[in-house]
Parts: sequence; C-alpha cells; structure tokens
Amino acid sequence: MTQPTDIDIHQLLCERRQVAIVWSSEDVQSVRPDLDDDQAWQVLQRCCRVHDCSVGFNWLLIEYVADDLYPKGQSENGGRP
Repeated sequence: MTQPTDIDIHQLLCERRQVAIVWSSEDVQSVRPDLDDDQAWQVLQRCCRVHDCSVGFNWLLIEYVADDLYPKGQSENGGRP
C-alpha cells in the first residue's frame, strides 16, 4: 500500500502553468439522480475516454453517456432489461 502524500494540486498546476476542470460523481447524479455512486463513476470514466477536444467535457456529454450506459428506467439493474 502506498503512503498518502500531501499534494497541493492548485500549486502544482500553477507551477506548470496548467488548469484543470474537475467533474465529480455528484455532477453526474445532478443530471441522473437515479444512478448510484458506482454507476456515476462509470459514466465519468467513459466521458473521459470519449470526449471530443473540440467540444469538450460538458453536461450534454454526461447526459448522452449516462443514457447510453444506463437507459432511463433501467439504472437500478445495471442497464439490463
């Protein structure tokens, strides 16, 4: 098991002259409150893999990916009919 380290992410980004936008499971659940934490995490991971750099990572992407992975009304059973 690795030991936790104290990292100031804001300072690290500043030093590298970078910015980062952070999305969370709670953001996914604000679009799809029927999804549990694990399902919301799966949506975030898929969004990260499929987002288009020219369009970005946005609410519509979250909605589309969530609906693809977990069609509305089926999220309680993992998207299976």
